[in-house]
Amino acid sequence: MYFDALTIAAVADELRETILGGRIQRVLQTGPLSIGLEIYSRGQRHQLLASAHPQLARVHLVRARLTRGVEQDTPLLLLMRKYLLGGQVVGVEQPALERILLLSIAKRAETRNKSRWQAAGGGRQVADGGEQMADGDEDLDEELEIFEDDDGVADLSEVDPASSLLPPASYLRCDLIIEPMDRRSNIILVDDNNLVLESVKRVTPRMSHRVIMPRQVYELPPAQEKRDPTRATGEGLAAMAELFSGDLGKAIVASYRGVSPQVAREAIFRALGQPTARMDAALPWYSLAARLRELFTAPWQPSLAAGPGGPAAYAPYLLGHLPDVRPQESVSAALEAFYAAREELTGHTQRRDALAQQLGAARERLARQRDQIGGELRKAGELEALRWEGEMIFAFMHELRPGQAELTVEGRSIALDPRRSPVEQAQERFKAYDKSKSALAGLPERLAAVAARVAGVEELAALLMIGGDDYDQIEQIALEAEELGYLREHPDPATAKRRRKASKARPIQLVSSDGFGIAVGRSARQNEEVTFRIGRPDDIWLHARTIHGAHVIVRSGGREVPEQTLAEAAGLAAHFSQAGGEAAVEIDICRRALVRKVVGGPPGLVTYRAERTLRAAPRRPW
Repeated sequence: MYFDALTIAAVADELRETILGGRIQRVLQTGPLSIGLEIYSRGQRHQLLASAHPQLARVHLVRARLTRGVEQDTPLLLLMRKYLLGGQVVGVEQPALERILLLSIAKRAETRNKSRWQAAGGGRQVADGGEQMADGDEDLDEELEIFEDDDGVADLSEVDPASSLLPPASYLRCDLIIEPMDRRSNIILVDDNNLVLESVKRVTPRMSHRVIMPRQVYELPPAQEKRDPTRATGEGLAAMAELFSGDLGKAIVASYRGVSPQVAREAIFRALGQPTARMDAALPWYSLAARLRELFTAPWQPSLAAGPGGPAAYAPYLLGHLPDVRPQESVSAALEAFYAAREELTGHTQRRDALAQQLGAARERLARQRDQIGGELRKAGELEALRWEGEMIFAFMHELRPGQAELTVEGRSIALDPRRSPVEQAQERFKAYDKSKSALAGLPERLAAVAARVAGVEELAALLMIGGDDYDQIEQIALEAEELGYLREHPDPATAKRRRKASKARPIQLVSSDGFGIAVGRSARQNEEVTFRIGRPDDIWLHARTIHGAHVIVRSGGREVPEQTLAEAAGLAAHFSQAGGEAAVEIDICRRALVRKVVGGPPGLVTYRAERTLRAAPRRPW
């Protein structure tokens, strides 16, 4: 989806009507790449969210109160507290047809003599969670009276510097610049001298010729050498035929500034009745130019297009080329509805990927332990050589001459020290043998235990990817990984606070077409529950052959299980396996009584026998 220049223009107009002149009374980072501001204006608190996420970059107002999303204060957050907190929004600008929004903020600089200011209740407080707030909520409205005019709009220009509540001070002025430009998105704090104070993403000279680093001069992105869509003419559009061929929408995007593919499709639809067209000299160029100008000059009509999985598109104008379009009360309302669904899905994917990365690191750590123990076990052969050498020195001691440096027995050479007696050298070998033998005691058991843990973490990692983006399932696997000691810490700081909370994920319970109950586990603990607590000895147990996957139980109740039910259960076992994307998967089937836990192994690891195998196509739960 495109957070384009036209959308930013609509957001800028909305912010001028809502927060311009307002006072910033709370600043926070809602995530590593996003910030939030609470702005008091016209008797209301407004929540402004700005994100520099590569796929979800945007800036708009939200209804709910924003919450902190980082554990530690970042340099950007500390500087926002200094320059933004308590300041007034004195400007909202968008460079013409650019995907950039600039908020200008002015605030009184603090002085050393704060006794009267603090006595009047002007001291800052730190809210729960470490979020900086301008003042205590109970005195907020009284304090704001010194910033507001008769219409309730803050105006610092009319504040008397000699106010009894405010200390004599100058103003700190800065700009908060939001650049929602996909993977190049950034949020930058710039001082009154146009020097970068800090940013969400630092850009070094090695990364780009446009450097974004503290104390560097801020420069706008280079302007594109394209035409202005607000002055589009039929002649100008027709001239594109000399430079472009093929898709008309792509030609418009390449020729006009601030035009996204969606804007081009909408203009074409309004002119031609279809969202796409080929370059053709016979096209109604003047009508197309009028429609393009209309999109950039008409009053805003925010809209949201619905799709099968949630909102499919948004726009600051009424979308005509998409079905099921619903008007929205504001462009921020459209953006909030669209990105709430997208951010939830993306957040779940990122959560899963972060957990998969930690499980991979745990597997590598355990694999190194396994290899180290295996190396120590291989030294057992060297120990036998020490014992053998000691025995041979004693056995052939009567043949050794004083000062002899080598003893050869059965074609093998034993090095001797001519300066020491044979008895001392034999005893030295026996002592080394006994010492090393004690150290190696228990290594086979340790090797088996570590190998079982490797298998356990591999199973969890496989089940994590099989489960997709189901948040409860991701959390279930994360909790199991923590309980089993695979993770040193929870990969999500916000979830770490709730690590003791039980997951909502439970084994899937279904009924086959023949009326038999089917249970499916999707994590190690769930697999153990399905097989050994839900399943009974006479039930049928299914699992993908030689690969990780779900344990599936058909609850037979002592009855003969029809082939149709077996095929349905086998399809579930195939779907919830590492081969779920294949056309057919080999599935092992046996009685549950023939399934045994691996002694000392992690949950979900079993052995079984007397199985039969069938091939089944993966089947989703019904």
